[in-house]
Amino acid sequence: MIDGILQQTTIPILEQVVAFGQKRHQVLAGNIVNIDTPGYRTRDLPMNDFQQALENAVTARRQQTSPEPVLPLSLGALPAGAGLSPLRWSAGLPGLSGENQSAQPPIPVPQKVADYFPKDLSVARDVNNRNLTFHDGANRSIEMETMEMAKNTSMQSFAVEVMRTQMQMLSSVISERVT
Repeated sequence: MIDGILQQTTIPILEQVVAFGQKRHQVLAGNIVNIDTPGYRTRDLPMNDFQQALENAVTARRQQTSPEPVLPLSLGALPAGAGLSPLRWSAGLPGLSGENQSAQPPIPVPQKVADYFPKDLSVARDVNNRNLTFHDGANRSIEMETMEMAKNTSMQSFAVEVMRTQMQMLSSVISERVT
């Protein structure tokens, strides 16, 4: 029951942001530890891929929670006082979309937010696009690593704060419930 309630909030998405931030923080800390290692190439998690997965999850969440569009009805389509609500559009109903829906196999839609985030997002990769390269082929820079760590900490702190606020709101709703 509580899982169903939490799935209706942004907490599962924020949970993914926090988990990614934690893994990225470990990778960036490893870069700082190896800053003086000759030939060391910095590593990072695929931030662009994560942002794309995050965008997909948020878009899907909005589509799941937005109301279905109402079909336009011509005047007089329903008798006055019939007590019928307007019809709602459904892509699976034949005749409403103008084409045969049964000919196309349904596209599987992930049910949980975690399904939008593939496991390879937590695999560190060598960073090739750093501006600084040393004679030994390394691309380490303490300034770049601390800047990336600060940005990562900011992203993670924001996600934790929003999560904390949502949990407080849920807690206050639960505690004021009359039983």
